[in-house]
Amino acid sequence: MPITITNVFESNIIVIAVLLAVFFLSLRKTEHSDLFPVYITQELKGLGILLVVFSHICYLLVTNSGFLYPLSIIAGVGVDLFLFMSGYGLTVGMLKKPLPVVAFYKRRLIKIFIPFWVALTFFFVADASWLHIYYPFSYIVESMLGWFPTARGYEDVNSPFWYITWTIMFYALFPLFFSAARPWLTAIILAIIATVLGMWNPFDLQDNWLHRLHTIAFSLGIVFAWLLIETKEKENRLVTYLKYFRNESTGMMRKVIIGFMLLFVGYTATHGTASDWPNLAAFLGHGYFVEQIAAVLMMFAFIIAFSLKRLDSKFLSIFGVYSYEIYLLHWPLMSRYDIFFGVMPAWMAVLSWLLAFVVLSWLLQKIITPLGMWIDSRI
Repeated sequence: MPITITNVFESNIIVIAVLLAVFFLSLRKTEHSDLFPVYITQELKGLGILLVVFSHICYLLVTNSGFLYPLSIIAGVGVDLFLFMSGYGLTVGMLKKPLPVVAFYKRRLIKIFIPFWVALTFFFVADASWLHIYYPFSYIVESMLGWFPTARGYEDVNSPFWYITWTIMFYALFPLFFSAARPWLTAIILAIIATVLGMWNPFDLQDNWLHRLHTIAFSLGIVFAWLLIETKEKENRLVTYLKYFRNESTGMMRKVIIGFMLLFVGYTATHGTASDWPNLAAFLGHGYFVEQIAAVLMMFAFIIAFSLKRLDSKFLSIFGVYSYEIYLLHWPLMSRYDIFFGVMPAWMAVLSWLLAFVVLSWLLQKIITPLGMWIDSRI
């Protein structure tokens, strides 16, 4: 059941102050000159998972929706960051080293399922053994196959797994429609398929509103990779210019742009709903298009800001490295196996859970690595 938080304002101040302190203390001077290196993608994934976790705490775990404000109000941006990075990473990999469809599934799709199966099995067993919660056999089978048509916070085994169903769809379709000569066409096709599924819901996804808010981010990642891809045979003038601007422009100019991007995020986060932009919602025909556009714009603002900065955050990078495992674990642990909120002040419970998520995700990776190698050797 949801937890009641009384000292909301004080808790918010402490959590934000501690996170800012850790963030700034973890900053180190950038050592890379690339435009969009792996380290930045890790930081963005770390930002994404924190936004998702804070939102789930605010809107599902506690009764007061002001808790963790404003950290909790843009979880959709975090989801879009994950989808964007997936589309970007898969496209870069396929452009550099194309894989046949079967090989792609073996290398990419199975890597999603292995940690997913381990985490899901643990929760099914733990719920039955410790909480005497038993799920129908059909539900267990569908869950193991990645089918989650609902996102019921206290009824599903793991309500955030609606995202797993959506991600598996993109991973399954990607190699079937991928064109190394025209990645932009792949992006258009997948965006159309996702939008059609989101709007008309032919598979009767009961919480379909979540899916329809995230139909284009994966495709935008594909386009981004296509625009930034560099080869030995052909110079990418766009990348050359952007690198020059990033590495040679004055510190003041970069700081102004970064500051503007962050201010844009703050404004759009609080004024980016259909009710705030009624004319745009009426023009597009559906309010959820406005929500998606707002989230995408904020996502790109973060991408621009992170690409221009000359400091790296170890704090965000760590959460990025373990972002997928944290996504798999965080909600059931907090909602059904909470060990912190009942005995600690709310701010301390939040910080304790963040630390626990990193430790548990590290352990999950340690389990998954040899298991993945064993499975890979037999497929």
